[in-house]
Amino acid sequence: MACEVIAVAEPNQPFVAQELSSSQPVMQALQPYVTMLVPVVVNASGPVMQGQVLGQAQAVPVATSPNYNGWTFAPSSPHMSSPHMGPMEKFNSGYDSYPDMATGYECGGVMEDEENCGQRRRRRMRTPQPKAPGMIPSSARGVEDAVLSKERCDELRQQLQAGGDGLSLVMSEISGKVWPLSRDANGCRVVQMAMEKASNGAAKDLAAELHGHVREAAVSPHANYVIQKVITQLSPATSSFIGEELLGNAARFARHRFGCRIMCRLLEHCSSQEGTLKLIDEVLEDPSEALDLCRHNFGHHVVQSVLEHGDARYKELIAEVLRHDLLGNASHRSASYVVESALSHCLEKDQQALLQQLTHPSLVAELAQARYGFYVAKTLLQRPEVDAETLAKNIPAVAALLSSSETSSFAEPC
Repeated sequence: MACEVIAVAEPNQPFVAQELSSSQPVMQALQPYVTMLVPVVVNASGPVMQGQVLGQAQAVPVATSPNYNGWTFAPSSPHMSSPHMGPMEKFNSGYDSYPDMATGYECGGVMEDEENCGQRRRRRMRTPQPKAPGMIPSSARGVEDAVLSKERCDELRQQLQAGGDGLSLVMSEISGKVWPLSRDANGCRVVQMAMEKASNGAAKDLAAELHGHVREAAVSPHANYVIQKVITQLSPATSSFIGEELLGNAARFARHRFGCRIMCRLLEHCSSQEGTLKLIDEVLEDPSEALDLCRHNFGHHVVQSVLEHGDARYKELIAEVLRHDLLGNASHRSASYVVESALSHCLEKDQQALLQQLTHPSLVAELAQARYGFYVAKTLLQRPEVDAETLAKNIPAVAALLSSSETSSFAEPC
């Protein structure tokens, strides 16, 4: 009688050849071994890997599941609850996963080679990640990707400085390259100088090439300067697209080391533009968000700009937020700056309300001894409404503060 030889395995034994009668279905004979096979395939790190059994036999496909090309797997760990492997899982190595990013996020299923899996993990860890939804990561561009060499950029800047015919030649050369040049350490300087030297119409054409790129430019160490130059050099109407493109993630950009600069420039030069007003509404509409911004090491710069250049209603909102924990804010590393600005730029009624609360003797005593609060205390003692001499007589810390202010300069907190 004809027989077939297939590879099967006994428990705790390597695969061996076993004879089966041709009348006995192969799939039926293999069914008891399916559950046992999976740990061998999944966990083997030696000679048994990816279906190779001691370099001799191949595991036999069992046509019971269409999901994995005919392979059926039993759970090999307590994290797997289904009778077959689930979808591919993303690595969790300290980064949030974003579906719009490129390759490197996912490792293949259970049968994927471990070496390839490790390479993907390393590749993913090298990939810059956005900090939050809407924060587009800046493009990683090395020297080899620069549009123009450093030497050529230096030559173009010299031509721009000289003016005359050289100006038109530079404009024609950088036309159509403004965005890639803006992301380059040397190219961004060329673009900034071109906006300074070019006519208003030519500068507008350069700025038009940045449309659709503001979010990425806001987090770029080089392009953010170009965006700032557009705001400071061109009219508010021309640069209005910048505020409009930042909408939807204003609070995130306000906390970014480069993005906060752009928002400050918008407040300084385009405070009445609709896009800028909407940005400020966005960051101040939630009092808890506004307070967090006051206490952020970059965000507090934006709040200070709002106090200096913003509408009166925004100043009222900020004063109200500060009063909820005035001592804590006045003693805070970042919020203390905001309190000082509020004492100078808030509406008169709000300034007086803040002064009345802050000049309470017990509060002044605490501020005068606090690491950052003493800067606010110093500002208070300089106000004409405050009787500094009386406070100094009753509070030793205030007397020491007044004495030190007469003999030495105060370094700003870093």
